[in-house]
Amino acid sequence: MEGQDLIAIGFVRTSYGVKGDIKVSSYSGETAHFLPLKEVFLKKGNVQKRFDVERVQELNGDILLKLRNLDSPEAAKMYATWDIMVPREFASPLEEGEFYYCDLFGSVLLHEGHRMGVVKSVIDNGASTLLEIECDADADGKKRIVLVPFLDQFIGQVDTKNKTIELKETWFFE
Repeated sequence: MEGQDLIAIGFVRTSYGVKGDIKVSSYSGETAHFLPLKEVFLKKGNVQKRFDVERVQELNGDILLKLRNLDSPEAAKMYATWDIMVPREFASPLEEGEFYYCDLFGSVLLHEGHRMGVVKSVIDNGASTLLEIECDADADGKKRIVLVPFLDQFIGQVDTKNKTIELKETWFFE
């Protein structure tokens, strides 16, 4: 798995039980793609650690993972909030018109062919998804950040291969 294109599929919420299981939240809300996992990476910032998966269990809508060498609640709890990374083929399958957030990072936002800025991050605030756009520097060399709702009324064609996103409205930039 090392050296492959890894994608975050969830994060560690806390430990569970006395044997070092970890309780997991899925970023997609789906859990079936966790069941066949044999190994994962836990990542926080620039630190990444590989673990063999001993057991995957569904429990009341949650996913529990038992990772080799995490054998106590204290050891498991140390990884709370760490991302769970896997190769892309083990991520939740995408439906038509869906995208992994990581594939949007670095995309150029275009309005009628004009560059408006670059996607720096994606914010999911529960009500909607927002694209954090870093605008190109102004005449004084200053860059500003604009938030654009990732909704059909504002966003047109998304081309993850060419890293471009069509913007339908520009009033966010005024």
